[in-house]
Amino acid sequence: SRDQISRADRQASAAEEAQLIAEEARKKAELAKGQSDAERSEAIALATSAGAATSAAMADAKEARLSAAKSKAEADASNIRAQKAEGEKAVLRAQLLEQLNSVLQTRDSARGLIVNMSDALFQTGSSELRAEVREKLAKVAGIISSHKGLKLFVEGHTDSVGSEEYNQELSEKRAESARDYLIKQGVAANSIKSRGFGKTSPIASNDTAQGRQMNRRVDLVVSGEAIGITAKAR
Repeated sequence: SRDQISRADRQASAAEEAQLIAEEARKKAELAKGQSDAERSEAIALATSAGAATSAAMADAKEARLSAAKSKAEADASNIRAQKAEGEKAVLRAQLLEQLNSVLQTRDSARGLIVNMSDALFQTGSSELRAEVREKLAKVAGIISSHKGLKLFVEGHTDSVGSEEYNQELSEKRAESARDYLIKQGVAANSIKSRGFGKTSPIASNDTAQGRQMNRRVDLVVSGEAIGITAKAR
């Protein structure tokens, strides 16, 4: 629409220039009244031609302005629709955050809504889900399944205690265990993926018992176009 408005302005300028030329030609025609027939005829022809060019240029400029105004109105309407859609996504994102946070600790991030499952929800050193977390995951599955287009990335993490191989395997098994249970509870299998990161992605220092406890976790990362997040698994 900006390009069309610019073209319309250029055409309007051309029309004004043509109008000036036509006016000059009419003046010459007036001055030619006392001249020869040939000179008068030439001046009148020039004035007529300039007048026709002016009319055409003004008509083109008017049409261009109308077209530009229509395009601008369509662009404005499209922007309003886009803003409304973004607003609806933000509202759904806030609602999901509140719903998920009522089940398990959830925070908003650039990657998506991150639902945290501490290692206390697993049997010690095992990937087996405790009864209390199965109940919570069933609620999470119900929330996710009620909205189309949402994606889940299940990510397992450990602290730095133990070998790299042991921690990697444990993180993978815990992530897979949570994924499998969510699928059993109705989450579409093609919308959920799992991966273990072992001890490579701590969120706190492993130098303290509290930090290590925070690092032993499984994160459920919720994303999707429906809430304005198109994050990918790491």
